[in-house]
Amino acid sequence: MVPALRYLVGACGRARGGFAGGFPGACGSASGRPRPLCGGGRSASTSSFDIVIVGGGIVGLASARALILRHPSLSIGVLEKEKDLAVHQTGHNSGVIHSGIYYKPESLKAKLCVQGAALLYEYCQQKGISYKQCGKLIVAVEQEEIPRLQALYERGLQNGVQGLRLIQQEDIKKKEPYCRGLMAIDCPHTGIVDYRQVALSFAQDFQEAGGSVLTNFEVKDIEMAKESPSRSIDAE
Repeated sequence: MVPALRYLVGACGRARGGFAGGFPGACGSASGRPRPLCGGGRSASTSSFDIVIVGGGIVGLASARALILRHPSLSIGVLEKEKDLAVHQTGHNSGVIHSGIYYKPESLKAKLCVQGAALLYEYCQQKGISYKQCGKLIVAVEQEEIPRLQALYERGLQNGVQGLRLIQQEDIKKKEPYCRGLMAIDCPHTGIVDYRQVALSFAQDFQEAGGSVLTNFEVKDIEMAKESPSRSIDAE
């Protein structure tokens, strides 16, 4: 059951500023008015959504994209306080596509990391987003580190990480001439990508599916509102 969330009394709350065409007293900041991004979405005069997601980083945009693809009958909005999307942590990290080797076997984190890496490579290929599946070496440089390295290798196999292999000194030098070690795990499915480009692609998918993205739209306060009449998510 999904109650409707109204900008002023639920999802967005009270804030300074205004927006001509349906957002009186809504969540504009002093630096600018809320504005919808181009393409798709509901009219700028719309005053309510079924679901509102606060924050236009990669987590918020991925969530919004997944929700609207699963429940296209719902009206969904993403609110972002900055003038552009994905300008904080999403665009300021190492950009690593992790393979899932380190996590505890059978844990949700291990399962999601392995599955997520495969899905991300597939998505980047479909959308033409640049990435590099460069791989990595996890190296034991001391004799006492070798048992821990072998245990990590076994963990990676249990987690379903593809292509793992243990290599010796000669192969280490072949792959990385300036690397010195006694033994290493060759992990070819590790990669790098610009996650901001991924996030912007998620936003485009979301809007093309009918979602709305509002930037310069800072949430100042959230208040509990009376629930609207109950209805099934898939009732329409």
